[in-house]
Amino acid sequence: MFMSDKRRGEVIQINIELGIGIIMDENGQDIHFRLDTIPNEIEINSKVTFEIQLTAQGLSAMNVEVEKEKLWPSLCNL
Repeated sequence: MFMSDKRRGEVIQINIELGIGIIMDENGQDIHFRLDTIPNEIEINSKVTFEIQLTAQGLSAMNVEVEKEKLWPSLCNL
């Protein structure tokens, strides 16, 4: 069962051997995710957006996407 709203959080743990990671969401809640569902490179302290899915093991992060850093316009061109 998906909970449709997008959440934001930060990756706080990655366990390569177990193939899982943990995201702390904006509310301070730990949400687990599977590394094999992440299409791009992810690392500890990555800022991410994700959706929540209720599984037999509890809440899991799905459709995890690394947020792109916002680039400020160059002041040199003014």
